[in-house]
Amino acid sequence: MNDFEHREFGARVRRWRLDLEPPLTQRELARKIGVSDGFLAHVETGRTLPGVHTLCTLATALGVTEMEMLRTAGYLNATQTAQTEDIITDPELRLFFRDEWPNLTDVERGLLKDFVRMLKTRIRRRNQGDAEATTPPRADD
Repeated sequence: MNDFEHREFGARVRRWRLDLEPPLTQRELARKIGVSDGFLAHVETGRTLPGVHTLCTLATALGVTEMEMLRTAGYLNATQTAQTEDIITDPELRLFFRDEWPNLTDVERGLLKDFVRMLKTRIRRRNQGDAEATTPPRADD
């Protein structure tokens, strides 16, 4: 039997951990999810695959959906979760909306919504400009 049969999963956990802003150390993440540093090291090297409860706790700490974590760990296949996929895939944004959104005042929420509307308008104008730039001139021009 291969001692590192979960290497791909472990590498993905490590990437998620290091992609956080700021990145967490193994020790910080282990403390956050209630496991030993050694256990987390075994997960990241592919020696160990955590149980479902630990995977869900890990998902929360890393800002990853539980569905994505369970699928990556091999508990679910992609076709089972395709329709229930979370729309926010960026871990930093997912953590923001999970942890910070409930604490924002109505004014702060309004400012964030205004910013999003401004970005949508900017993207729409940029896309319209790109479409106009790629449209060939008509013969009668």
